[in-house]
Amino acid sequence: MQLRWRAAGLVGLGLASFPQPGQGQVAEVDLRTQIFHEPSAQSHMTVYTPEVNIQASPSDALSVYANYQADAVTGASESIKAGPLLSNVPDIVSRASVRDFRQMATGGFNVTREHTRFGGSYTYGTENDYRSNSFAVSAGTDFLQRNTDVEMGYSKGFDEVCSLRQRNLPATLRQGLDSSDGCFTKSERLESLPISLDNFRLAWTQTWTPVLTTQLVFTGALQHGFLGNPYREVVIGPTGQAAQENHPDDRRRVAAGLALKYYAKSIETALGVSTRVYRDSWELQSFNVEITAERYLQPWLRLLVHGRAYVQSGTSFWSDDYTGGEPAMGPRGQFWSGDRELSPLQTLLGGASLTGSWRAAGDSRWVGVFREISAGASLDLLATFLRDFTWAGKKPDDTIVMLPSLGATGSF
Repeated sequence: MQLRWRAAGLVGLGLASFPQPGQGQVAEVDLRTQIFHEPSAQSHMTVYTPEVNIQASPSDALSVYANYQADAVTGASESIKAGPLLSNVPDIVSRASVRDFRQMATGGFNVTREHTRFGGSYTYGTENDYRSNSFAVSAGTDFLQRNTDVEMGYSKGFDEVCSLRQRNLPATLRQGLDSSDGCFTKSERLESLPISLDNFRLAWTQTWTPVLTTQLVFTGALQHGFLGNPYREVVIGPTGQAAQENHPDDRRRVAAGLALKYYAKSIETALGVSTRVYRDSWELQSFNVEITAERYLQPWLRLLVHGRAYVQSGTSFWSDDYTGGEPAMGPRGQFWSGDRELSPLQTLLGGASLTGSWRAAGDSRWVGVFREISAGASLDLLATFLRDFTWAGKKPDDTIVMLPSLGATGSF
């Protein structure tokens, strides 16, 4: 829970896409590892994420798959958020050593007919202080000579987070969790708090010409439960009084994204641009735009470069310092947060990836097993620009993130 790595994005749009398995394929294995690294002197963080995907096709209409992913987290993070008014108080911001291990396993299936498809999956995840159960279903169809595709999806999550047993106390007196020791046991000092998650998705993909494709995506989410970080405390009083981060129990989220991909024959490159707008009930608003360029340097070697710019406002209850309002000895407002992801900020991301794919000739197989193998490497750099976030008046230095990854796929 001290760090939960999540990522999301628009679906790729088919032109110059990753090479698809041949008709004779009955199974595919995909291995990859991603590294998340913050080279910060004060709160460095490194996350290793190995992942394995296995997919099999018992018949033309049915495919089944399984996925396993793990996060190994090491580093340090701040556990108490203080604002500029307490910048003269030494050591008001404490730093905690972070070591965590997260595992997530998914199993699912897809049924595909001539013009329709249906899929379902179940995911179970564990951390030292967090447990998740979720299921997802999706259905789609294509028509108008397969130039139009519509897909709907829904997922439901039943999560639990570990915290101190203190819900009967006023929010201003609750303290942050100091350790995950004893979580999800019969410990009398700890309790499990439920989190309910509902996610909705509607996508329309349209092929206008052989070289032009667009996609329009609408998403929505409902969240209910403990939506803060049980470890993080926020200074809410001018004397240094700190309390556990306190967020609203409900959050409604909506977003719309539009993507376009065009294959420029003159330069043999697929060019893409996408935008996304977002708003939620906490009054956080965001906008991002991403551009991509993808081409084959050789028949077996593909290069992808991309860049993204993102900007967001802060939530309605965000403040860099909760000690300067009314009442004089209490916090400003009903809620308080030390999460910089809820503050006004901008990010810039850029990166590139290389992917090679080789298919064995005839009926031969690579290393006696694989009909086709692919391997790739990528590197992304993410820079965050915080407009209104400090640690006791000091700007954070963990605003640059490196994201290298390696992957390999074998089809047999």
